[in-house]
Amino acid sequence: MSQGAAWALALLWIGLMVPILFLASVPTSVSVQALMAVVTVTIIFVMKPFVAANMPLRLSVLAVASVFVLRYWIWRLVETLPSIDDPISLAAALLLFGAETFTVGLFFLTALITADPVTHPLPPRLKLSEVPSVDILVPSYNESDQLLAVTLAAAKNITYPDDKKTVVLCDDGGTDQRCAHADPEIAKTSQERRARLQKLCADLGVVYSTRARNEHAKAGNLNAALETLEGELLLVLDADHVPTRDILTRTVGYFSENPRLFLVQTPHFFTNRDPIERNLALPETCPSENEMFYSEIHRGLDRLGGAFFCGSAAILRRRALDEVGGIAGDTITEDAETALEIHSRGWESIYIERAMVAGLQPETFASFIQQRGRWATGMIQMLILKNPILRSGLSLTQRLCYLNSMSFWLFPLVRTVFLLSPLLYLFFGLEIFVVTGEEVLAYILPYLLIGFMIQNALFASVRWPQISEVYEIAQTPYLLRAVFETVLRPRGATFKVTAKDDTLDSAFLSPIYRPLTLMTGLLLAGLIAGLIRWIAFPGDRGVIQIVGAWNLYNFLLAAFALRAVFERPWRLVKPRTAVSTPARLALSGDETGAGATMLDVTIIAATAGSVQLRLDPDSGDSATRDWKKLSIKGALATLTPILEKTPQLEAPLEVSISDVSSGADGIRVGLVVDPAHMIAASHLSATVVYGDSSRWHFFRKVRPQSSTLLAGLVYVLAKSVVSIPKSVYDFLREPARRRDQLAADLTLPVDSFAEASKEQEKPAEPVRQRRRSAESQYLEIED
Repeated sequence: MSQGAAWALALLWIGLMVPILFLASVPTSVSVQALMAVVTVTIIFVMKPFVAANMPLRLSVLAVASVFVLRYWIWRLVETLPSIDDPISLAAALLLFGAETFTVGLFFLTALITADPVTHPLPPRLKLSEVPSVDILVPSYNESDQLLAVTLAAAKNITYPDDKKTVVLCDDGGTDQRCAHADPEIAKTSQERRARLQKLCADLGVVYSTRARNEHAKAGNLNAALETLEGELLLVLDADHVPTRDILTRTVGYFSENPRLFLVQTPHFFTNRDPIERNLALPETCPSENEMFYSEIHRGLDRLGGAFFCGSAAILRRRALDEVGGIAGDTITEDAETALEIHSRGWESIYIERAMVAGLQPETFASFIQQRGRWATGMIQMLILKNPILRSGLSLTQRLCYLNSMSFWLFPLVRTVFLLSPLLYLFFGLEIFVVTGEEVLAYILPYLLIGFMIQNALFASVRWPQISEVYEIAQTPYLLRAVFETVLRPRGATFKVTAKDDTLDSAFLSPIYRPLTLMTGLLLAGLIAGLIRWIAFPGDRGVIQIVGAWNLYNFLLAAFALRAVFERPWRLVKPRTAVSTPARLALSGDETGAGATMLDVTIIAATAGSVQLRLDPDSGDSATRDWKKLSIKGALATLTPILEKTPQLEAPLEVSISDVSSGADGIRVGLVVDPAHMIAASHLSATVVYGDSSRWHFFRKVRPQSSTLLAGLVYVLAKSVVSIPKSVYDFLREPARRRDQLAADLTLPVDSFAEASKEQEKPAEPVRQRRRSAESQYLEIED
């Protein structure tokens, strides 16, 4: 943002705040306040459909809502706190008021950031002789060869001059330290890994890099690789973030346009659902949780000069990195910390809202919580150790952007206060606020309604109402400890590794179920206490109604969130990695070649180790004739994709048949790729599955559906009610399920192809490798 634009924006906000503060401070009666509430809600309701595309209307809606929010906060401060004669109640009330003050402050920060999100035009075209050199860095710790092969093949296939592009695998799993480890098993595994990956890189034509010691986790890994590289720009890709071909052509031009630009960040898109989304069985049309940040909030940060590095899918200028000594490593969120350091030197950043990588979310609820705990810890570390408000070199808007991004992760503290405050009255009779029924209708309910309406107006296309509440409740009892420990010992945080062997082949109860279960049980106990208080204290029934309704709402959301601990391998009806690419399958004949059969097939999924095909129902007699041959498990065949201008895919793949099933859409055939052809299979997957960014655009912008405030509230509350008996049943059945699982583990599997072919007709999730989140994969305990 230019200096003139920044001043214009500042003057606009000052001009809006003057009437807002005046209207918010005018004293009125309860009846007038109720009328104001009706008028405010009506204005927002009428204008809400137009705020997404009209910045003046968006500012008007935010200004109207701001008046009411400030009036509510002043009323809470002046009229609702209990007397100092009851210090225990006053302390509880002040704790609640402090949490509300935090949310009011966050409301105004969010309003500032989302008032006018920016969308950049395409970058200028560059002559091939003028394009800067780019180093593409893929940091790795212990991912599988097949996972890395696809990411590296896709990086190699990025559209860019070969002499200006260098792909580097930064291997932290084969360091000298690990190869010479005192534990012979670790040493042997590391040596074998290094040898395999060196060969993989040689076959793919990419550079293999490792280092002497595992120090400073991901930041140290990247910095070690940079010591031997000289590219003007670097593209950072997590090991499971497979890039599309256009990621450089859509980003590099911005650096020539602005010599002070150090960062072009793009969204993180995921091909699977996160564990909460999956275990709660949210509809596939429900936008993913990260879309609110990557579709709206980060565009708003960009407008104010605060777009920051998110660790992957980002292009950085090498000169800016060198100026601050490379990737920062004082906290465990090296990405945002690096951006903060460079921003404070006067460099600029932008955010391009087009997904050009595809990765994977953590597979299990436990690994999801571990990842979010890392993010929370790192951001709070930055808030304490590198507070942006006190940081020199940042503009005012940049300070506010970083403050918003960091302080968001204090939500476990705030959410805990909101969950426990009604219990202080229901259990102990503490007066947490002084209010009448009329004031509830004039102040509290409209305040809550307006907050939800504004959230729905700003994020209707990327977040269903109340879903964020459920997500926060599901994380709160786990992240609360991380927040407290980081506040007490900000330099004591350690980088924890996400478990790499998570599988979801069967349903199971998460091993970390207790904290969320206990919290939900506590809220249920609050309902029982409220009922007892209702009977025992008839004179307090007015207050009991208000506080009890609040606790009931909390309990219903927590009951829905509790479903997150019940791991379920739900399949996507429309897999995000499903493709439709024509190919030819040649079934092997006898040794003389007699009996060989050629079939026209469609590739519907592909990884470095496996391929799935579909034979259409109307493919003719040949498919029916060769059904028996197809259904011979282990039968050899060759597969040739029919693609233009892809010379690396012209040679046929040698495969073997792993399974065959029939469904409404035709015969499905699973193939296992010969290990000797893994490089070609990686190129196939990188090209047909991950090559085109328009596919990710469809799943981000076309497939998700928005929801109204009422529909979202009804949906969440209905699911909450239904989830209660489900959770009770699942908890009661858990001992029997564990016994059944133990018995199954002790029984040798029966190799029955007939059973395998009885797959349900619902489209299967594409075959893929289990890939943990690369954002929390780095840790080496130093000897």
